[in-house]
Amino acid sequence: MTEPTSPRYTHGHHDTVLRSHRWRNAANSAAYLLPYLAPGQDLLDVGSGPGTITADLVQIVAPGRVTALEASEAALALTMDELGERWLSADGAVGDVHSMDFPDNSFDVVHAHQVLQHVADPVGALREMRRVCRPGGIVAVRDSDYSAFNWYPEIPELDEWM
Repeated sequence: MTEPTSPRYTHGHHDTVLRSHRWRNAANSAAYLLPYLAPGQDLLDVGSGPGTITADLVQIVAPGRVTALEASEAALALTMDELGERWLSADGAVGDVHSMDFPDNSFDVVHAHQVLQHVADPVGALREMRRVCRPGGIVAVRDSDYSAFNWYPEIPELDEWM
């Protein structure tokens, strides 16, 4: 199992889960965002993970700038490897979504796919995403709500995980 990458990352994932994330792309996992994207936009992809969604976003907003933000060098390396395999490029940054090292109003679009479930303060993370988004820009988030999960029969190990 991967270890948390920062004190604010609330749980890790087994390598098999991380590998399964590679099937995600902009069409099947960020369709909610696609109608709002245009060439030339500056986009921040928070928690870029394996980079499969990020790579699609690079192509859609080109010649705009895409920045991939991850909590660790190791996680960012996955994104950058995916981009390299596709002969694409983006800026990469390691940082904390609660306190990003970008000036106010830096991006036209700030995107986070399945990120908030991993942070201790999701509302604070959203505030920070809004801070770096330009006026009139878009903050787009897709996430899971584990508090709504329910299963039967009860499984103590899953209750403990939740």
